[in-house]
Amino acid sequence: MVLPGPAAQASQSVRSVERALDLLLALEQVDGPIGLSELARLVGIPKPTAQRILAVLERRGFVQKERRCYLLGPGIVPLAGAFLAGNSLAKASLPVLEEIAALSGETSSLQVRNGFDRVVVQRVRSPHSIGYTLSIGQRLPLQLGASGKVLMAAMPEEELHRFLEPFSLLRRAGGEVVTRETLMAQIQEVKLRGFAISLGERETGVISIAAPVARPGGHVVAALAVTGPSTRMTPERVEQLIPETRRAAREIGRLYSRM
Repeated sequence: MVLPGPAAQASQSVRSVERALDLLLALEQVDGPIGLSELARLVGIPKPTAQRILAVLERRGFVQKERRCYLLGPGIVPLAGAFLAGNSLAKASLPVLEEIAALSGETSSLQVRNGFDRVVVQRVRSPHSIGYTLSIGQRLPLQLGASGKVLMAAMPEEELHRFLEPFSLLRRAGGEVVTRETLMAQIQEVKLRGFAISLGERETGVISIAAPVARPGGHVVAALAVTGPSTRMTPERVEQLIPETRRAAREIGRLYSRM
């Protein structure tokens, strides 16, 4: 019997870590508990392998098991808290998000690109009892919404084309169909104007304004969004909030560069 050498062992260890992360990400994206067979199929790994890795994650509290199904465990929560406590961008954005939420009366949020998704890393809820709801840590599609357009506008051209290649047509929440070429033209417009607006792209009746948050030198690190229902976000109100949203995004960039 020939034992695997150090290089092979290291490769196997890395692969195990990747599979564990794939399982955690899959659990994050499914809606509720999921069975072992379905989870293994979703991730694309053998069922016995998934079961072994999930057992380790369960012992560490990152996964929990309920009625033979799996879901994320409470061990994930302190990691999110540690991120918010230690992340300079999330800390720098909070007072500005509070200010723009009070000024606009709508939910404000800071979103960053994570691969080909966007993730909410900070948010302040609308003071209205009826408003748009976003959760910190929520993962959203990059190709739909004002924040997505802002973040796509900051992507290198080659990476952007690679991301959009599978999307010959995009269907928005209201049923509108948009071609890849139309979306590319909208992204170019965002680059020129310095902001983006979405009208019911991901959810019907929801309007969002977003502007890029950049470091000195122009490197975009996030998108600031102001989002609310169309009953309050009238065309006139949107026009009023565009300069305020851009100003707030610049202020976050300024505060972040000083931390």
